[in-house]
Amino acid sequence: MSSAMTNIGGHHPLVFDVVRTNIGNAFHQSTGAFIVPQTGLYVFTWSVRVTSGSYHCVELVVNGKVEGAVYQHSTSSEDDQGGSTIVIQANEQDDVFLRTKLGSNNGPIYSSPYGFPSFAGWKLN
Repeated sequence: MSSAMTNIGGHHPLVFDVVRTNIGNAFHQSTGAFIVPQTGLYVFTWSVRVTSGSYHCVELVVNGKVEGAVYQHSTSSEDDQGGSTIVIQANEQDDVFLRTKLGSNNGPIYSSPYGFPSFAGWKLN
């Protein structure tokens, strides 16, 4: 994500405008969704960065069901970044994406050369 997201409410999908690798084109940049290309065991990892006084919970959603989450809260005068990783069994055409959690959002999701929000997924086997 190359720039901050501001005025974010709950259940807001995170869309990443910078794509470093997309072998097989499973990640859809316009929606932020990873469409599972093949049934198997997958790893998904993500991070969120917040500014001073901000907090956000970001959920990993698979076919409408929350499978993981990370909560990041900066109470100091510094920015904070945190992340999570999950391994799940996924089926071909499953829809995997990140969104903000309802009621757990304040301030921007920050992005700068000192830390970028991120999202990645890949098949283990």
